[in-house]
Amino acid sequence: MLDRIGRSDGPGIIICCGSGGVGKTSLSAAIGMLGALSGRKTIVLTIDPARRLADSMGLKDFNSEAQLVRLDQFLAASDGSKGSLYAMMLDAKRTFDQLIERYAQGDLRKRIFDNRYYQYLSNHMAGSHEYMAMEKLYEIHRQSKYDLIVLDTPPTRRALDFLDAPQRLLNLLGHSFFWKMFKPYFQAGRWGVRLFKLLASPVLKAMAKVIGNQALEDLAAFMQLWDDLLFEGFSKRASAVKKLLSGNPTLFLAIATPQKRPLAEAMFLYEKLHENQIPFGGFIINRVHRPHSQQNNAKDEIDAYAKKLPRDLIAKMRQSYSDQEKMARSDAESIAAFRKNIGDGLGMVEIFSAENEVVDLNDVYSISKQLASYI
Repeated sequence: MLDRIGRSDGPGIIICCGSGGVGKTSLSAAIGMLGALSGRKTIVLTIDPARRLADSMGLKDFNSEAQLVRLDQFLAASDGSKGSLYAMMLDAKRTFDQLIERYAQGDLRKRIFDNRYYQYLSNHMAGSHEYMAMEKLYEIHRQSKYDLIVLDTPPTRRALDFLDAPQRLLNLLGHSFFWKMFKPYFQAGRWGVRLFKLLASPVLKAMAKVIGNQALEDLAAFMQLWDDLLFEGFSKRASAVKKLLSGNPTLFLAIATPQKRPLAEAMFLYEKLHENQIPFGGFIINRVHRPHSQQNNAKDEIDAYAKKLPRDLIAKMRQSYSDQEKMARSDAESIAAFRKNIGDGLGMVEIFSAENEVVDLNDVYSISKQLASYI
């Protein structure tokens, strides 16, 4: 499932999804590094508000501009690869503003930016951030500046919101409830707002008492701008984004850990993608515990020190060894059951649990080497 990442005919977009706390950010960075070390110009995007990606990549000032990640020492060790790695934090508000700048000019653009309902929509409305993340992904893909785009997403069910966000936002703003109330006033042209104030229906007047006249007028003004100017453009972009996600350039990966809930979330994601005929690349099971017997002769070493170290320390070492073996057996049983459940047709990769948190590029490189071992 990973052998095409470094190839020129490999996927142009890899989207990493999964429940919270499974290591999507670190794995997104590692996949990005693997692409770069394979010779591809790669960018890693995150819509996760946490700044772990910046920390792990050594970026002090992480923002909405693409920033080069220094991989000199790693590139030198990879047969002189000419690849490169960039990282970017997706800024939903700025992306929304850029869309308005594309579709509106001059005074009309100013009216939209000054509209308080637009300000709320672009900052807080459910689905708007995911919509703008999709828009930015589409924009970067269209620029053709990168061979590979790796996207780190929020937890699984929000990631599915991320997939549906364009259509959900359009459905909300195009809902008949709004148009039954506002449309008669829009059709009155420049007199619409004045008529709206004078002739508003009882429902609208009741809404005004709850949210205030100015807020209702802002909503009406935005809906008119949306109807006249924005709806068609946004609709076309939403269709284009959906087509991109469903096409050959895109590959989804489900990230999980060996525990029951993350595995169930990963299966849920796969089933939903399958229902929507969206390309699925496989599962990455992260933080898998290995038996000590696969790593070293830990038990023999403990026995060797039994007469040299205090008894209580030896007891703690033996308990630690036993706990590690127990976790390794539990992980192996969980993964075996999951393999049986998904069948032979889907790829799966295991990444062993690290001793410490991923905090810098060396840690990311260690994960990328594990990924590379499957190629």
